[in-house]
Amino acid sequence: MSGTSAEREAAAFAASLDLGAIPAEALDRATLVVADSIGAILGGSTAPYAAAFAERSSGGPATVLGTDRTASATRAALANGGAGTVLELDEGHKYSAGHPAMHVLPAVLAVAEAEGGDEDRARNGTGTAGRRLLTSFVAGYEVAARVGIACTPLAPEYHMHGVWGTVGAAAGVSRFREYDERTTLAAMRIGANHALHTRFDAATEGATVRNTYAGMSAMNGILAADQAAAGFTGLDDGLARHLDRLCADGFDRAAVADALGERWEITRGYFKNHAACRYTHGALDALDAIEARGRVDPDTVASVRVETYPDAARLTETRPENDLEAKFSIPFAVATRLRNGDSSKASFAEGALTDEAYGLAERISVTAAEDLAERVPEARSTRVIVEFEDGTERTEEIRYPKGDERNPLSTSELREKFQGLAAPVVGEASTEELWELARGLPDSDPRALCEAARP
Repeated sequence: MSGTSAEREAAAFAASLDLGAIPAEALDRATLVVADSIGAILGGSTAPYAAAFAERSSGGPATVLGTDRTASATRAALANGGAGTVLELDEGHKYSAGHPAMHVLPAVLAVAEAEGGDEDRARNGTGTAGRRLLTSFVAGYEVAARVGIACTPLAPEYHMHGVWGTVGAAAGVSRFREYDERTTLAAMRIGANHALHTRFDAATEGATVRNTYAGMSAMNGILAADQAAAGFTGLDDGLARHLDRLCADGFDRAAVADALGERWEITRGYFKNHAACRYTHGALDALDAIEARGRVDPDTVASVRVETYPDAARLTETRPENDLEAKFSIPFAVATRLRNGDSSKASFAEGALTDEAYGLAERISVTAAEDLAERVPEARSTRVIVEFEDGTERTEEIRYPKGDERNPLSTSELREKFQGLAAPVVGEASTEELWELARGLPDSDPRALCEAARP
């Protein structure tokens, strides 16, 4: 299959996807991903820089979630996508090595709120915006995940946020607006042209510009769709020609259309229960398992050896200077987990960056293990050996971190996570309503969903 025919097939899939063609399992998963993503956005909306950015919104038809502010659809997508990555609690996809949902949902939700309500009610009486929202989200996710797979592995200097997600956002917005295949294809190609020049170093060095990457993709996805509808065109074979230079092994054209409508990538994603980079989760799960056999007193720990896969083994900073850098440090993640007893939002906040945590982090080593590297991407495994001052050891190996499709979080666990993130921002009553509205898609109105996500 040529690159051009593969991208055309993906555009045709997105343009023609009907809600009835999506299996029940994928639809149920999609509503969980919507709910989980909104929880991550609300939790991240209180970060000082996210809140300050929201304050600069000057009004419009779309909600900046977690605030009383409204904005244009593009501005709301930018703000919400950024807030959704602040806590490192957004849903992800191990095969694309990134986060399709947080690139696509902020775009289609903003467009659905801004454009979908009155027109649908006038045309259909009861409204179909919720059906179109869920369908367009799944269409965008399926395209984004496949383009991510086609890009994997990225060149090591690139951060996966902001690169291929724009293509999925453009596809999702095009589906919501019911663009034809030709316009959708143009939007996707333009979206590939709008890929950001990201740096992974921004995360490991704590440069919070990294927390704008997903929001920029969501915003650019809307703009790409706008441009395509206006008559702008993209390069033939544009996905590969724009993105190939970002890929370590070249762009896999065939992956863009692989098993479309047969294998639903949204069912293969993972949810996160630790407020840190996914690369840290194996180590944190291993500590949970070790402490299930008895609490570890951090003052008795002589050292901790963490053996993991190569991408994770890059996260070695022991004295992070802010919350983002802390979330991309395995030594600090392990240290704060041992010191605070959990790996929640608070354990990576400014108040957790203490001399005691730094001192413990400096006794933690991280190395790549060949046997664990061989399991990637199907399993992203980690082995942890805690050595105590009395010479004893405790060891645990995690093959699939919690939240993986092979080691899933239950719906009740995801709801508890959602409540913990949303309730401090919008209150208990709105949190319950918001969960039910998200899980009630496609029958829920996007405007009601956004209204419930305001304080």
